[in-house]
Amino acid sequence: MALSAGLGGAGTPPQKLEASATVTFDWVAEGFKVVSSALKVNGQVAGMDAAAFKAAAEAAKDKCPISQALKGNVELSVVATLE
Repeated sequence: MALSAGLGGAGTPPQKLEASATVTFDWVAEGFKVVSSALKVNGQVAGMDAAAFKAAAEAAKDKCPISQALKGNVELSVVATLE
């Protein structure tokens, strides 16, 4: 949602975004814990190149309210592919 809002606010609304998240749990001293969240997003955005799309996805990851809540506790990553 943060990516869609950011793209729209920049004047490049997406025609299509497909996103998935892979969340990894691991055993730590206290028990199981979420250790990482890996996001993948594929998109179609007219007038945008792959580098700009990747930069927009990274910015959205950093500004997303959920990412903000997890930051410092969970490893966050994003892979963005422009179709």
